[in-house]
Amino acid sequence: MTGSTVNRMMIAVLLASSASCTLLLDHDKVQCEVDAECSHFGGHPVCQAGVCVDLGLGPPDCVADAPKTQSDYINACTTSKCVPFSNCDHLGLCGPTIQLPATADPVNGAIPALVNPVPKPTTLCDAGAPNMIYLLGSSDFQPLLKAVQPSLSTNSPPYRAVFQSASSCGGVSAIFDSTKRVMKDPVVDNNGGWAYYFDDNGNQVNCLLDPPGTPNPPGKVIDVGISDLYAQTCNSTFVPGLTVGEYTGPVVPFVLSVPAMSSEQSISAEALHMVFGLGGRAPEGSGMKDAAPWTDPNSYFIRNSGGASTVLTGLLADVPRTKFWGIDRLTTENLRDSLLAATSTDSSIGILSIDYNDKNRDNLKALYLQAKGQTCGYQPDSSPTVYDKANVRDGHYLMWGYVHFFTQLVGGGVPSAAAGALVLRFRVPRIEQRLLDEIIAASLTPQCAMKVVRTSEVGSFTQQSGFQCGCYFDFKTRGRTTCSECDTADDCPSTHPACNYGYCELK
Repeated sequence: MTGSTVNRMMIAVLLASSASCTLLLDHDKVQCEVDAECSHFGGHPVCQAGVCVDLGLGPPDCVADAPKTQSDYINACTTSKCVPFSNCDHLGLCGPTIQLPATADPVNGAIPALVNPVPKPTTLCDAGAPNMIYLLGSSDFQPLLKAVQPSLSTNSPPYRAVFQSASSCGGVSAIFDSTKRVMKDPVVDNNGGWAYYFDDNGNQVNCLLDPPGTPNPPGKVIDVGISDLYAQTCNSTFVPGLTVGEYTGPVVPFVLSVPAMSSEQSISAEALHMVFGLGGRAPEGSGMKDAAPWTDPNSYFIRNSGGASTVLTGLLADVPRTKFWGIDRLTTENLRDSLLAATSTDSSIGILSIDYNDKNRDNLKALYLQAKGQTCGYQPDSSPTVYDKANVRDGHYLMWGYVHFFTQLVGGGVPSAAAGALVLRFRVPRIEQRLLDEIIAASLTPQCAMKVVRTSEVGSFTQQSGFQCGCYFDFKTRGRTTCSECDTADDCPSTHPACNYGYCELK
């Protein structure tokens, strides 16, 4: 299939789904035969049935052809809303080439107490559940744990998944490093960090790994390490293979989150470099401007150097993950709560995984993020009022990672029964529909709904070529889709011959 054919298919889909298509001249008159004959109208009109039609594609300097390079992907024409960030106006970084200043060692304040202290639980994690799966890792895993537990509860045999929050790199190390393969109850009773599971009603239950008063409590052996990062991002010697298996799940976007009343709308990767690499302050004599209003590191809400939010932001902004300005809020839940409680509306900024921002849109908002070389900033969704993750799916939004499940492999190179009950659910291209629905409800994006793929952190995109469920994802997130409904593949046209989750897809 040629690039022009792919582009025309994209335009046709946009035309069919756009509610704002405008005829540029009297449609009774033949205006064009090819798109090029519409170019004199300006913008990006296309020729449809002899008429030049404005689809609302932008921004003005967008790439209309099928993407070939990473720059093409991030600057492709789209109907999504975008808000640019001017590095020249805001930071004094002007001109076609920008030389970022070196980062400075951070001077960060002390970690404050939890906004909402967590009392010591009284329930044992394994009470009333004969089959357990013990998980440790990314504190952003809570939404996916809640999504997958109903499927584990109806497994044969049923399992209860118990999770303890650490970091993405903590989850990786727990499997690759045999000295870190046990999870234990925290020593401080009111500082959070308790293991938890979700009951049959979807309620989070904090629990104890060992009975109170147990001498030298042994803790629990970790079955699965959870990470939003590739293993080698955490440690170059950690390579999955014969002894450690890696399984990937849905995509987790991360956002630069600010109070909803903040006057700020967008931010660039260069501004992030100034904020998290220099505390928002321009070096003396540089001729640059401070990254106002984000000039108080005490108002930066971050996780530690092993967290995916820190690692991905650092890669995007060229800031070493061990030299971030800001205060580690210990858990994603406490980061969210701290940001919600912030009194400095404009100077506060945090890095949150998408579900924690989406569930609090009345009080928090995601900034439009403009990557290096990108002409406009985008949110994960096509607009602030939808949950379609359109810009994550097509490559306009860069800050996301896959959920990675790591587990020790036993005889024959397979996971244990407990680990397999979880990780093998994500190994098949067509995951069970109930789990798919729960993943979508958690603001995550299943791989089958992605239009692009990558093989490294914040790496270059290529087109998704496997099993697809974008039509079903559109229907679940937007309430509509342009795809044909189907019961079997016999109901689908040859151009989209696969019947997936009730809709005709290409594959």
